[in-house]
Amino acid sequence: MSVGVADNRLKVAVVGCGGIANEHLPYLASSPLAHLVGVCDTSRATAMFAQTRFGADGFFLDAQEMLQSTQPDVVHVLTPPQSHGALVSMSLKAGAHVICEKPMTASVSETAELLALAKTCGKWLIESRNLLFNDNVIKINGLVEDGTLGEIREVDLLLSLDLNAGPFGDLNLEGPGVQLPGGAVQDFLPHLAYLFLHFAGAATSAGRVCGILENLSGNGRVGFDHLDALVLSDNCRGRLRISSDLKPDMFRLIVRGSKGIAESDFYNPYLRVQLSEDSGKWAPFEQVRAGYRLARSGFGNLRDKVLQHGTYHGMPRMLDAIYKALASGGSSPIAASDIEATAALVDALVALRSTR
Repeated sequence: MSVGVADNRLKVAVVGCGGIANEHLPYLASSPLAHLVGVCDTSRATAMFAQTRFGADGFFLDAQEMLQSTQPDVVHVLTPPQSHGALVSMSLKAGAHVICEKPMTASVSETAELLALAKTCGKWLIESRNLLFNDNVIKINGLVEDGTLGEIREVDLLLSLDLNAGPFGDLNLEGPGVQLPGGAVQDFLPHLAYLFLHFAGAATSAGRVCGILENLSGNGRVGFDHLDALVLSDNCRGRLRISSDLKPDMFRLIVRGSKGIAESDFYNPYLRVQLSEDSGKWAPFEQVRAGYRLARSGFGNLRDKVLQHGTYHGMPRMLDAIYKALASGGSSPIAASDIEATAALVDALVALRSTR
């Protein structure tokens, strides 16, 4: 369905003007497909700043008032996770499509209810999948699609990040996800879940999950800060890990297939591809090529830092794909079935909780 205002732009409102909003608002302020009619935050100063910086028509302190006043076509829900359910429901019932930051809810049952409501309202409900639109994920997609890696057999994800520092573990700061059943870890679990399901090609089933989710640091505020899980889904295996006690910080992705391996990192991007023929007597030549590619990646990372082409660089691509589909009446680039499958896998990972 194609919707919009007289100038054919979609009227867009944003609820929540904190840190993640700075990844959404630049696109909305510059896109020819979007008209930013309102921004809302419980902090007047934050809302006013967002309105001024990104050129919104108005600012609001109450989401219901903004919905009634601006009647947006699309609402971005960018608040802390515990507030998502009510805001998403309110926005859908007001007649808007909704783009919600992850994690959209605390459980698959809540996610399913909201997706059902969206279907009833005839609107899209999309949970953010920005990492799927990053440079190296797109390149690995190409290697999968053209058969270079063969049949995908394993997906290995490791997030190494000190969750005990900053808003998750510091008692003096407000943590965005510590009230979730999986604690601080659950704020990141959707990324691991949707990346695994994407490359595993398992859109409807989380498969068998085993492992442990625990608190190794003793910091009660974070809830859980260590995950080590195995996921078996059809013919693909997954190793999903989150660790707070490893350095350096990294978010490593390795996709292993029957013909080759592709490896990358979201924090310090590079792309390493090793094929079955790059072994034996050819291994030294592959090592030289790999070293050359790694050196090139180093220069590329330096360039990206100067140009601020950071971890969230896939966000504008994701949003552009969504808005182009909305404007043209096409299909959503992020299917409801994928969102529910991600929530189901996150539930299975949270169920590994241990209090030892």
